[in-house]
Amino acid sequence: MKAMQTGKAALTLFVAALCLTAGYSQTALSDSSLEALLAQGQEYLTTGRYAEAAARFRSVLAHRSDAAEALFGLGVACGQLGRLDEAREALHRYVQLKPSAADGHSVLGLILLASGRRTEAQAELERALRLEPQNLEAAKALAHIATADDKGARAVALLKPLAESPDFDDEARRLLAAGYAQSGDDRAALRTLAPVLDRQPPPPPEVFVLLVGSALRSGEAAFAEHTCEMGLRLYLDSDEIEQRCLRVVSMSVVNGLESTLRGTAGDVPTLIIMGRLLAEIGDATDEATRERCIKMLQKAVALSPSDSEALYNLGRGLRMLARCDEAVPVLKRALSTNPSEELQTRVWTQIGLAEEQLGHGAAAEDAFSRAFQLNRKLARHLAPSAFDFYNFLMAADQQPRAALVLDEILRWDPAFVPARLKHARTLAEAGRLSEAAAEAEFVVHNTDPADQPLLRAAHILLLQLYTRLGSTVEAKREKDWLRKVRAGG
Repeated sequence: MKAMQTGKAALTLFVAALCLTAGYSQTALSDSSLEALLAQGQEYLTTGRYAEAAARFRSVLAHRSDAAEALFGLGVACGQLGRLDEAREALHRYVQLKPSAADGHSVLGLILLASGRRTEAQAELERALRLEPQNLEAAKALAHIATADDKGARAVALLKPLAESPDFDDEARRLLAAGYAQSGDDRAALRTLAPVLDRQPPPPPEVFVLLVGSALRSGEAAFAEHTCEMGLRLYLDSDEIEQRCLRVVSMSVVNGLESTLRGTAGDVPTLIIMGRLLAEIGDATDEATRERCIKMLQKAVALSPSDSEALYNLGRGLRMLARCDEAVPVLKRALSTNPSEELQTRVWTQIGLAEEQLGHGAAAEDAFSRAFQLNRKLARHLAPSAFDFYNFLMAADQQPRAALVLDEILRWDPAFVPARLKHARTLAEAGRLSEAAAEAEFVVHNTDPADQPLLRAAHILLLQLYTRLGSTVEAKREKDWLRKVRAGG
């Protein structure tokens, strides 16, 4: 269920799919030059030249404001360019002219969703489905909303009837599997999603997280371990996969990986995986494990001195094991190796954490700010990185700025449970107790059972909220849960 954390990128993919697949019926314009402009704009749209497409559609509309095809095209192009207000206005005008056009309502719903206007978005998407029950893009967007609200059965009801469609893509499979998992049918989730593991390019990290969780709950330990090893190799820096896999991999797995080492540069990914796992294990165990972690990561850097991933992971390992004075220079060295913007975001976040641990407040704030600005530009935002910035700002008594960061995280990833718990507390402080309880319930239902600190915090908050609301049955349920945990049951 935690796998829903990656759903935020789906909206961009949905809009992109519609841009490429929506059909346009040529309306004969009285002016042949306007017809040529419209045709050119549609060609630019389907080839991804969105700024040029928008310019052509604006030219058509300047001469004929009721040209429906130009309004639709302008809405799609502006949506892709991030000009959401202009996209929304154009699409509103389009659906007024063409109220029975399912694609118009669908794309308008996606634009509204991306603008944070969820209630309006949901109405448009549902209208699109009523007009065209096979509209997969509208169904996916509504399933995304449903799983973010912990309504997996609704996601299944939306997507299962479309599963045999030739257009049913891997994103639809992921959302259907997430719906099954939230509904408690983990075997159906496995059947739905397992076939995508061997796709090229590989599926995103959230697929591995979801599969591992469902495999564990279904008792498929061998499949869970296989999926973990595959995910860790493909996504060396995925904290989400790593945290999920800590329940699966054991020291014997680490030792098995070590037996495959050959002393060549090809060992670097394996050494990084081993180092990351040992850093997590070593965080709570003996000095020998901690030292072994660092040696593995140092060996990776020695084999490939300019490898930004190896340097980042060595710096991260040093920071996690409280050797922050050593971590910062290594992380800065990683920045000099021309890493991707995503890796730069991760590196600056680790520098921020290290500087914070060293008590260097100004340096930490500068690093976190750099990471956050980079994060904003990523196609797939890193919610955990931004959440580290939020925690820093709260600790630095910068609550107004922290609140803005939290709002942005929730827009990026509505299913990111640590942010949802903070939001629940904010609502509680504002006296909005019922809304706060709904948020905390979402956290309880979507948190990995292994994350006991987060679960306990959510249950404590629920006990407080239900007590204040006078909901005695719910308060007793929370009290019983907490008593059982304290008793070790």
